[in-house]
Amino acid sequence: MNILMVAAEMSPLVKVGGLADVTGALPAALARRGHAVRVVLPLYGHLDPEALGLEPVSGMGPVPVRVGQRMLTLRYWAWPAAPEGVMVNLVSCGDLFAPAGVYTDAAGEVFAETLERASALSLAAVMLPELLDWPVDVLHAHDVQAALAPVYRRRWYDGRGLPGRAATLLTIHNLAHQEIHGVEHLPRVGLSQDVALFPGTFEFFGHLNLLKGGIVESDLVNTVSPTYAEDVVADPVMGCGLEGVLAERRDAFSGILNGVDYAAWNPDTDPFLTAPYSADDLQGKQVCRRELLKDAGLNDGSRPLLGMVGRLAHQKGLDIVVELLDRIVAGGFSLVVLGTGDVAIEKAIAAGAAAHPGRIAFRPEFSEAWAHRIYAGSDLFLMPSRFEPCGLSQLYAMRYGTPPVVRSTGGLADTVGPFAAAAGTGFVFPDATPESLWGALEEAREIFADRAAWKLLQLRGMACDFGWSTAAAQYENLYQRLAPTVGRALAVEES
Repeated sequence: MNILMVAAEMSPLVKVGGLADVTGALPAALARRGHAVRVVLPLYGHLDPEALGLEPVSGMGPVPVRVGQRMLTLRYWAWPAAPEGVMVNLVSCGDLFAPAGVYTDAAGEVFAETLERASALSLAAVMLPELLDWPVDVLHAHDVQAALAPVYRRRWYDGRGLPGRAATLLTIHNLAHQEIHGVEHLPRVGLSQDVALFPGTFEFFGHLNLLKGGIVESDLVNTVSPTYAEDVVADPVMGCGLEGVLAERRDAFSGILNGVDYAAWNPDTDPFLTAPYSADDLQGKQVCRRELLKDAGLNDGSRPLLGMVGRLAHQKGLDIVVELLDRIVAGGFSLVVLGTGDVAIEKAIAAGAAAHPGRIAFRPEFSEAWAHRIYAGSDLFLMPSRFEPCGLSQLYAMRYGTPPVVRSTGGLADTVGPFAAAAGTGFVFPDATPESLWGALEEAREIFADRAAWKLLQLRGMACDFGWSTAAAQYENLYQRLAPTVGRALAVEES
């Protein structure tokens, strides 16, 4: 199949969160299964075309395009270092993507032209197959920034190819990100007002909702874990107002668990670790632990060391951790936290680190090197998310022999079994409360003291295989499910 993906991020070119890891790994996994995959993403202002070796797409000049009320020029660039079997095209569109930043500017503010940016990215994707004369079997859009691509495909190309049948799949990585705007802004994405008026495709309690439009107009919709797919339909809080829309599309909606790129996340070959290790020989992990304690300024190595890496946000349960900081220290743990996010949470963790020197360490930044070192050097990985569509951190932690402590939600429930279970790989708690989390930490502390039980727990996690081959096969099944559906629609039109 020829598969065209469109997304706002792709590792290693552009990474803000887990979306980049997916779009960086899934295309390569599909290519290994014999598919031709092309990825379209923006050429953001902070990217250096020369350093990346970008080249104008051969034989394709500037393409005039209307974005909202403006006439702009699309330009396509090819990235020659794309994985084997994958083609990557970055697009510029006038000055829309010229500022540095993906979702927010240097000051952390959402771009004023966020709708135009979403429109331009989707336009660039649906126009590219005809410009290249490259028939597309599946147009696969990722998250709300690309949700207009299935809309444009259906509304402007219905009954004909792009070329190619171009059945559409929308993958929702986080339902909380929806792009909700006043209905008066609809002309900014090139659509008429009626689609945002009840019961229109984009209508959402009197507003315009881009994600809803993508859900309604796509042939199939999926999200990034089976349990999250169930949660967002059953729970109005998790569904973020779209639970009814997804319930109506239940037959076309499913969950596929994300995978892990074990070439990048392998303690035996990790370039960020000075002491590699494996399930056959864990001595290197103790070296990594000692180095982490020293470099983080933590003392008393006999304490179980908790690690946290990621966005500091309410969704991730960081406010629960903040409430427990004093208790964590008094209860015999040390803690190292890496990440940025909510200013109030950052200040609270910094205050906790100041109040407990040698027990709590906080690095308010994102550092790939420090992330790998924390996964390797920690004893436990803390992930108390209120909701988690999939989560990758718990998967990395298990591969590094660091049992995760997680709340039973979404992808965390799908990937981490409680210690008490026969094949348990971590510690699971039910409620998003300090007491519930503390109960799991007390259990973990007890098991940590039993070295034989602890090693067994580590080895169970390290033996888990969440590689992309399984997920790629499941996406392939979705693509194959799409093909005859679109084929019938085109056959009717052509007859």
